[in-house]
Amino acid sequence: MIVFMFVLMGTLSAQVNSTMYFMDRVPQSSTINPAQAPDCKFYMGGLLVPICGQLPPPITLAVNLPIDYNDVIFYGQGNYMDSLITPLHPTANFDDFLKKLSKVNYISTDLQLSLLNFGFKAGKKSFITFDLSEKMFANVGLPRSLFDFAAHGNDVVRTADFTGLGVNAMYYHQLSLGFQKNFSKTFSAGLRAKLLVGVANVRTASSKIVLSTAEKTNYLNVQSEYVVNTNIPLEVSLDDEGYVDGINFTDFSEESIGSIVKNYAVLTGNYGGALDFGFSKNLNSFFSLFASVEDLGFINWKTNTSEFAIYDEDSMKFEGVKISNLNIADFADVINLDSIASNFTEINYKECSYKTYMPTKIYAGIRYRAAKRMTLGALARFEMLPNKLNPSLTFTANFTPFKFTAATLSYSVINNNFDNIGLGFTVHPGCMQWYFVSDNIIGAALFPANTRSISFRMGCNLVFGCVNKHGKRDSHDQNNSTLTNKKKHKNKGMVPYSK
Repeated sequence: MIVFMFVLMGTLSAQVNSTMYFMDRVPQSSTINPAQAPDCKFYMGGLLVPICGQLPPPITLAVNLPIDYNDVIFYGQGNYMDSLITPLHPTANFDDFLKKLSKVNYISTDLQLSLLNFGFKAGKKSFITFDLSEKMFANVGLPRSLFDFAAHGNDVVRTADFTGLGVNAMYYHQLSLGFQKNFSKTFSAGLRAKLLVGVANVRTASSKIVLSTAEKTNYLNVQSEYVVNTNIPLEVSLDDEGYVDGINFTDFSEESIGSIVKNYAVLTGNYGGALDFGFSKNLNSFFSLFASVEDLGFINWKTNTSEFAIYDEDSMKFEGVKISNLNIADFADVINLDSIASNFTEINYKECSYKTYMPTKIYAGIRYRAAKRMTLGALARFEMLPNKLNPSLTFTANFTPFKFTAATLSYSVINNNFDNIGLGFTVHPGCMQWYFVSDNIIGAALFPANTRSISFRMGCNLVFGCVNKHGKRDSHDQNNSTLTNKKKHKNKGMVPYSK
């Protein structure tokens, strides 16, 4: 039940907005594909921008789950037709639940808060962007064998491989500088360099744990190679043999607040870098190709780093905890975590720097101009997790009915779930632009019990130079102008590519 509660708690936490990939009028779409240039000469946003930065705040929040509510809580059968039960109910078939799980199941969350971002046109063919953001993400891996072993016990599951059980959580500052250029009327490319400053991290570097039981005994043989790295400030005490004896958080009572903020939150000494790059190519008057890579990089953790490891190359036997004369008053002493842990193995400890790689995302898409102010898009997205490549597929219909508005409807297949319907829109009367994007806000409202992912991204920008003084179309509309150009050039025997 603790495992099920943990899975459900993921819904309270916080994917990336694939819906925004083809939303040209939102400057933040360039964060997914650096080859996309905003349709204005200058923009500015972020929490530090007065008034505009707070209405609404520039925040991205998302969550992905391996299963949905209906997989965990559902109506029973027979005498329990009117009752909600779980897969652990005596009348439920737990194996049906196990079939819905992957070998390793991930709960992933993303959170981003933009402090300041701006961009401006450099010459006729280039665009430069800047961004300062606070970012956090976490991936929790839960192997299917963990659920199987918890439910059936070692009387049925004689060998349980818990490889993949772990967490990768990171909080860091991001400072990025991007450059986009139109190399021709049909081809553009972009590159963004990022400076990363790590603040907090916990990661499972190795997660091999195998429990096995002989046929005629209930003794558990444990083989493990489990390594956890972290930069959380800790004070670790060791016993005479050099193994971990106690762990406490560092006492900051003698340090000033300014010193704590400087050393542990701002100038942490944990530096890294990452690159984003992409391109767009107009094949003809109707079809365009897009591809990009996001967060290809790493962070080196050097400050307050610790490594905790459990190694058992030779199988270690665990015979259980001896219980005698059990009574309620002594129950707490019997279930003593230290005594249980001592039956397994010793925990090794050392101070050492380590490196964590960013969760790299790869995008590939195609867009079709269906009408003057309507385009259709298809986007494949791949996220590289520690032990898995997590794919998703999104289809979009993009509308630009007026010069100051744009809207997008999307349909996505995420985590083997087919009920994801998203929405994105932007309005910018004058110099103020508001935007909201979600990959599954409509799907979550229509099918809440089938939802495995939810995300939203919103914010406000100051935008200038989107429409010229004569009220002619802005640069975004130029991408859809081939029909007009075709009439102008019909006597020249050619149709120009869109910009």
